[in-house]
Amino acid sequence: MPPQGDETGPLGPKSSQSPPASMNFTTTKTESQKRIDALTTALKSIDRSTKGAGECCDRLARRAKHLDSLTSPASDASALLTQANHNLSTTISLLRDAREKFDTVADCEPAIARLMRGAEEAIQMWKKSQDSVLKGGIGNGRAGRRRGSLTTGFMPNAEVGEDDDGVALNSANILSEQDVYAAADSMEIIRDAYSYFLERSFWRSTPSALGGLERVHKLGVDAMCLLINSHLTAAGPAVRMKRIMTGTEKGNKSAQSKEKAHETRRRLTAALQNRDLLKSVGEYEEFLPLDTRAVRELRAVFECLGSEGCYLGPESNRPSYSPVEIPNNKVTRTEKVGSGCYSNLTKRPLKTGFPHLDAYGEARKAIAFSSMDGYYRQLRTERKRRDVTRRTSMSSGPSTVRVGGEPSDVDGAARDAVRCLEHSMIIVAGEKSIYRCVISPMSSQSRDDGSISRECKKALIDSYSHVVSAIVDRTMDIIEGCYFKEGGLGVSTSSGNPETGDPPVGVRSAASAAAGGFRLLDGVRMLGPSLAKLCELSDSKSDDINNAGSIAASLCISIHRTSVKNTARTLENVAKAIQNTSIDSIDARVAAISSDVVRAIRLLFPFASAYKTVTKRRALPWDPKIGDDASDIDELLRFIINRLLSAFQKKVLSSDFNQTEFSAMGPFFMINNCYYLQEHLGPGCVKNSVDKDEQCVLDKPWFVDKIGKIFEAEKAKYLSHWEVLNRHLTAVDKKDLTYQKQSKKDGQLLTLESGRLIKTRFSGFNEDFEKTYADHKMLPVNDQKLREILQNDVRRVFAPRYTRFFEQYSKIQFSKKNQDDYLKYPPSTINNMLNDLYETL
Repeated sequence: MPPQGDETGPLGPKSSQSPPASMNFTTTKTESQKRIDALTTALKSIDRSTKGAGECCDRLARRAKHLDSLTSPASDASALLTQANHNLSTTISLLRDAREKFDTVADCEPAIARLMRGAEEAIQMWKKSQDSVLKGGIGNGRAGRRRGSLTTGFMPNAEVGEDDDGVALNSANILSEQDVYAAADSMEIIRDAYSYFLERSFWRSTPSALGGLERVHKLGVDAMCLLINSHLTAAGPAVRMKRIMTGTEKGNKSAQSKEKAHETRRRLTAALQNRDLLKSVGEYEEFLPLDTRAVRELRAVFECLGSEGCYLGPESNRPSYSPVEIPNNKVTRTEKVGSGCYSNLTKRPLKTGFPHLDAYGEARKAIAFSSMDGYYRQLRTERKRRDVTRRTSMSSGPSTVRVGGEPSDVDGAARDAVRCLEHSMIIVAGEKSIYRCVISPMSSQSRDDGSISRECKKALIDSYSHVVSAIVDRTMDIIEGCYFKEGGLGVSTSSGNPETGDPPVGVRSAASAAAGGFRLLDGVRMLGPSLAKLCELSDSKSDDINNAGSIAASLCISIHRTSVKNTARTLENVAKAIQNTSIDSIDARVAAISSDVVRAIRLLFPFASAYKTVTKRRALPWDPKIGDDASDIDELLRFIINRLLSAFQKKVLSSDFNQTEFSAMGPFFMINNCYYLQEHLGPGCVKNSVDKDEQCVLDKPWFVDKIGKIFEAEKAKYLSHWEVLNRHLTAVDKKDLTYQKQSKKDGQLLTLESGRLIKTRFSGFNEDFEKTYADHKMLPVNDQKLREILQNDVRRVFAPRYTRFFEQYSKIQFSKKNQDDYLKYPPSTINNMLNDLYETL
């Protein structure tokens, strides 16, 4: 074991020596006490070290505080310098932006001024080319059709050639496409600059800057509107002759100018059954008259101006838009018939508050109206040329002038009016294609951005309506002109027209006008709904604004309304003409009014559907009910026949027949006219035409029974005049016959008294027969069949009885010297004379 003195304890080395002797009285420390003492000593040492470290930290804190007091001024200065640098950078940026905004006018005005100059030069060049076309200086007067842009020297309806100075009109570009885009970008920059200065209204230079921006912006709007006008005007009509036609269409093209009413109705009915209606009507087709460059430029302009880009500043500074209000969608005529315009509503300038829409509306309105008016004038010229040819080919002799033109004039005018209605649909469809190509993208983009205003929506509808309303208005004037000018609707049926000296309208002219009115109404009722649909904007149905109150929609309604009204008036004129027409003939032949009425009924009979359209909406004197309770066309025909029969009765009771000694004139007049009606309108009538649509057969009891009863009654009255002959054909009683006693060579001779009984009968018969035959022989009969019927009826009245009488008493010698004189009319002679009875016309 190690020595005791070498032992070490936990708190230090142990002492190897024994405590001194003097210390023996103290207690010995335990091992734990020793360790506690050691720990106390260690704690005291740690405390001294901690205090020293704390004092050191205090000294370091005092030194750090002193150092911080030395570095704080430098940090503040650095922060101030940083802030000053930022402020300086911001100020330089604001000054740069302000400088750019102040230079906006100088930077943007050249591009806009170039656009204005180019648009003005283009307009002047187009006007010059048009003047050259009128003078026949371009293309040797040849009319052509070219698609193009006015900025490339486009000349509508003319061949590209040279002007008076020898400069090729299509050689140099007036404006480039980039010039248009640059002007559009400049307009955007001007709007941004204007908003910039509005936010800094406190600057002293803001008013002058705003004034300059407004001036340049106004110049830009005017330049773009002028460019719109030039492009859309130079484009020309949005219709062209059909390029591809089937064999049937090629044949129908030339036949349309001569087609009859039922042929037109059949063609339009087939067209309505075709899904693509516009390809089945008219001689033209719609097409887009703008080239791709013009479309791009126009779209750029409309996108630039948009719904908010045509004015600067808040909305309160913009002019208010007050659309035309049409009460109850009823448009009344304000212009003279045939003036080319129906209402002055279409003459008003378009002022929607959006200049670019106004420019579009005015430019296309002029072109559309010219297209419609030119087509009508072409048809009218062709019709007049055909009428001149027809008149020269007719037999020589004075022609009867009828009020409102001849029947062929009315039918031709109605046919051309329906063709104009078809052409108006093609023009409207073409104008709609231009609208959808140029204007609709603007409205679609604005709608996507959510920035389109209610006023702009209404302006879009009204600008399109302004264009198509001119077409519908011109068509309406053409239709009414057919009613009033060719149809003579404004002329009285009793007194005529005192101002112009025209005589009253006769039955023939009134019937032609009514048939023409029916033909027009047929076209209106079949094509009117399609035309109204084309005049609407289908994309506007999703909004709260629609086309119901637009001028075009109201005019479409008025076309149908006025057509129904005027057709009803023409029908009333037919009835009045029959009532007011006097039968001037003094003989018993078929009156001219009978043939006129038959013609009228044949003209009106095929238009049963059109007549139903009239009665559903308008009460007539002979049919006061309207709607579904109204009668069909038989009611009209019955009324006409009754008016005609009343005119017959009036003639029979007049002094022309009653003051004559021959009282059989009246019944014979009724026989002729009733038989004429039966043969030409009854079930047995036969027409020359084999077309079923032209057949007119009145097989209803109201006609067959009534006319048949009148015919038989009047024939009985007439035959009663031949009954007088039977008074002399009475038998002589054999008791009254006594003979003289004479020689055998003289035969048996009646006594004077007995002979007188037979002589009186023969002489009375001969005298009355001669008188009656003389009065009836020259009576006119218009039909050989009726002549034979009457001859047989007359023969049955007295001939059989006379034959028996003659055979019985001619064998007796009742006269000694004049037997042959009494027997001068044997039955064979009577029969031959009856075969020559009546004069056939």
